[in-house]
Amino acid sequence: MTTAVDRAYRDLSTLDVRIQTHRRYSEADHDVEADVLAAAAVTADDRLLDIGPGTGTFLARLSAAGHTAALTALDFSAESAATCDRIPGVHGLRGDAGHPPFADAAFDVVTARHMLYHLDDPAGAVVQARRVLRAGGRFAAVVNREESYPLMKALREEVLTRHGITIAPTPDERVHGGNLPDLVARGFGADAIRILRRDNALVFPDPEPVIAYLRSTLTLLGVPEDGDLRAAITADLDKEARARFRTLPGGIWREPKGYVVVTATA
Repeated sequence: MTTAVDRAYRDLSTLDVRIQTHRRYSEADHDVEADVLAAAAVTADDRLLDIGPGTGTFLARLSAAGHTAALTALDFSAESAATCDRIPGVHGLRGDAGHPPFADAAFDVVTARHMLYHLDDPAGAVVQARRVLRAGGRFAAVVNREESYPLMKALREEVLTRHGITIAPTPDERVHGGNLPDLVARGFGADAIRILRRDNALVFPDPEPVIAYLRSTLTLLGVPEDGDLRAAITADLDKEARARFRTLPGGIWREPKGYVVVTATA
């Protein structure tokens, strides 16, 4: 059965909207990819598996830096796998994080960046990451901090409820910075993990990027992609965001956010 997550990542353009929003409007200049690389102590000769690579920017960064060992991307999205496979030095595969098609101890590093919350069994995926790591190999997972984007979430929930749509818990409510350490510890052991927390905010000077971000999340939340309902919801999001902007002190929309990187050694 095709899920909302499947539909949302069939085309990577909405994901790219969110990536570009964080790059352009983050208050602090945190570099999550650099934090993951440092936390996992990645070197050029590490065989690295990136699970859920999205648009492939992380692997492209490694390739451009002259990474010499094999780089592998695994994603359930055919578009993501194909995009990564076009990066020099990267082998992109379509597959399931819960059943990665690799031998035991096949990698030196496994990364799972902003993807565990999309899985039905994130704990099982962590166990599988442990399986495909050699002894002494490193695992790094990153997710958003708990209680991120409260203003946008409240606006979106109000609009969707108005149109008769009840949304399930969002991905950030299932796996977040508060419970990720315990999740990784169950697969690797509590003594094996290390935690890095980065607190930040999105700061918007005008409503357009808020509206674009909210629209980019609708398919992921199960809102039908076509028809009058989607058009009505997007128009309502636009109207409400602009109205709320007019009430903000100084005309600035600030959304607390951040991320947590948890690393573990096999």
